[in-house]
Amino acid sequence: PGEDPTLLAGMIRIVLEEGLQDHEFCERWVDQMDELAAAVEGFTLDVVAERCQLDPDDIVAAARMFAAGPRGTAGTGTGPNMASRSSLTEHLVVVLNTILGRVNREGDLLENGLLLYPDTPHRAQVTAPRSPANGPPSRIRDLRGYRGEMPTAALAEEILTPGEGRIRALIVSGGNPAVAFPDQELTLEALADLELLVVIDYRMTPTAELADYVIAPTLALERADVPHLMDRWFRQPYTNYTEPVVERDGDVLNEWEVFWELASRLGSTLPLPGGSPDMSTRPSTDEIIDRSYAGSRMPLDEVRANQRQVHPHMRPVVEAADEGATAKFTPAPDDLMTELATVLTDPPAVFAGADPAEFPFRLVSRRLKHVLNSTGTELPALAKKGTTNPAYMHPDDLIELGLGSGDLVEIRSPRAAVIGVAEPADDVKRGVISMAHSWGGRSLTDEKVRDIGTPTNRLVSAEAGHDPVTGMVVSSAIPVAVRKAETQT
Repeated sequence: PGEDPTLLAGMIRIVLEEGLQDHEFCERWVDQMDELAAAVEGFTLDVVAERCQLDPDDIVAAARMFAAGPRGTAGTGTGPNMASRSSLTEHLVVVLNTILGRVNREGDLLENGLLLYPDTPHRAQVTAPRSPANGPPSRIRDLRGYRGEMPTAALAEEILTPGEGRIRALIVSGGNPAVAFPDQELTLEALADLELLVVIDYRMTPTAELADYVIAPTLALERADVPHLMDRWFRQPYTNYTEPVVERDGDVLNEWEVFWELASRLGSTLPLPGGSPDMSTRPSTDEIIDRSYAGSRMPLDEVRANQRQVHPHMRPVVEAADEGATAKFTPAPDDLMTELATVLTDPPAVFAGADPAEFPFRLVSRRLKHVLNSTGTELPALAKKGTTNPAYMHPDDLIELGLGSGDLVEIRSPRAAVIGVAEPADDVKRGVISMAHSWGGRSLTDEKVRDIGTPTNRLVSAEAGHDPVTGMVVSSAIPVAVRKAETQT
């Protein structure tokens, strides 16, 4: 765990060494091929196999199998994106796809219709590279915002650090920082330090317990809505509009109503794609939806008139490149290649000075099928499937530690400790503990671990292994020590 860049660089080296790349595509659309080959030269099969603890034959087989394609792309997710050097990992995955020509070509039909997005052309050409982090500057570690967001890994420090620009008020809409943000102890300190904390949520989460105000939102059946989050993931051109099924009860508010009311009182506006609504008279939810998706490929009136319909005729077609298109992929940018060079010389940047003898295990993140982060744990039907986030370990590790299924274990990182419920899992590598994140509460003693789980973010340090692009701290592949908990209840 934590060696994702090592493995990916090794696979790229195999592809280039064996000439498995898409030569025609690379000649036309990819620059810096020589620089890329030089950057991965040191990631020999022996080095990669030893660092990743994998069979060399399996590494070669995986590289050749993926290169044979001829279609399909590699992707990352929760684990690699939460571990050390996550931006480098993401870049190397894109590089692997790129040199194999795994892109949509002219004439290809895209699966997803992107019906709620503007109708922009999809051209078989490269967009010139640009800085991924060009937003407002943070006061912490010279970070910047990106894609309209600021790095949450620096939020606690933005709250606690004195000076101009210090955050004094926070509105949390559906999130749960107390058990999700890196470094739980620092996060709790920061939330308590705020002058104003407002939480919009349908339940009293650990974060809501700290709030000055908790506002109950409407739920799915109480409001009109469109599937914005899922729209881009549908395998066919599909979207939908749903009307409220039941009347909302009590003083609940749509989340947009909270922000409209605040903006109205502050003399501000809501800068939506379709323009701000009238700020003197509260608009309808349908007006907010229309303004939010103004210019979408399928106008909202058509979406409302064609509910629960698939639209195969609206599959986007990849168009030819513009005449004179010259931009090329740049797989070996200086900053990331400098970071890649350090992978060979430095272990994963997790906790400086952490002694492997003292912290011999690695705790990795995972998902559980019946919940999403901290959402769903309070529902009785889902609770039947499990009320905690087990500490999955290889059975041989449990035996060696004198542990059995259901025993409580103390898991300690250089930052802090949590109590977990041990469970055997043959598919977990020896020396690894696999636990879902965003469980538990704000208590630092985990006395209800069997009922609500435990927050693995407590093991994370805000000072450990910052990603140079995103500022994300290491939240997976964390070095930990494990022993049977003194109290078994």
